[in-house]
Amino acid sequence: MIRRTLERTGGVQWLVNRELIPEALGMLMIQELSGGSVLPEHSLPGAESVTFLLSGKGDWRANGHTWRLTPGEGVFNSPGTRRAFETEHGQDTMLLVVYGGTNDPRDAKPHEAHSAGSGCRISRTADQGSHSPLGEAGGFIDMGVHWLATSQTVGTRSVVVATSTFTPGGSHQLHRHPNADEFFLVLQGGGEHLTKDGPVRLNPGDLAYIPAGEWHGFQTDPGVTTRTVYGYLGAGSLAQAGYELLEEET
Repeated sequence: MIRRTLERTGGVQWLVNRELIPEALGMLMIQELSGGSVLPEHSLPGAESVTFLLSGKGDWRANGHTWRLTPGEGVFNSPGTRRAFETEHGQDTMLLVVYGGTNDPRDAKPHEAHSAGSGCRISRTADQGSHSPLGEAGGFIDMGVHWLATSQTVGTRSVVVATSTFTPGGSHQLHRHPNADEFFLVLQGGGEHLTKDGPVRLNPGDLAYIPAGEWHGFQTDPGVTTRTVYGYLGAGSLAQAGYELLEEET
């Protein structure tokens, strides 16, 4: 497990790429924009990406469509999608950008928008009931999930992005994903990231990066509701990532 903390840099903060973690199966970046800023139209031919709004407001444009984004919303862009973003005046904005299909930061460098991939606003599909992906897998208590970008919802190939809520007493027991890395960013609340070697404290703004095959879990603090954004790199769904509970191995 690798722990990172979000910092207010006023620009770009790389959390994961091959220069920081050579074996990473994707990339994570934080980008801050001041109110009224514009990201000119561009494309990324070498990567699919999900942009998730952590704070602020703005208008995202992709291939002739415009979507108003507020915190907790975002967009998926396949490789080559023409996209641009303008923040609302007076609203400083923080974006989490998740890249799939590459761990080379050069693939995140904007290109002139000549190609025409597809972009779409990410959906918000609740994972509920025994027939949901996690409901069938088990291993958690008082934890709710919303799948935002998966192969099923928007057609990703190597990225999953979701949000989770742990109500007081909520936990996810030790488990692992053999085929994908996981990132886990605490937005509100806090608790303990669980490992086989003992717990690691996570507060709002802390991110845990878990390489494929490593045992991990989470326990929210007593009396505290914890909200997170998390996901997988190297897979487009939980089924592709794989899911094994520790108790099944012992």
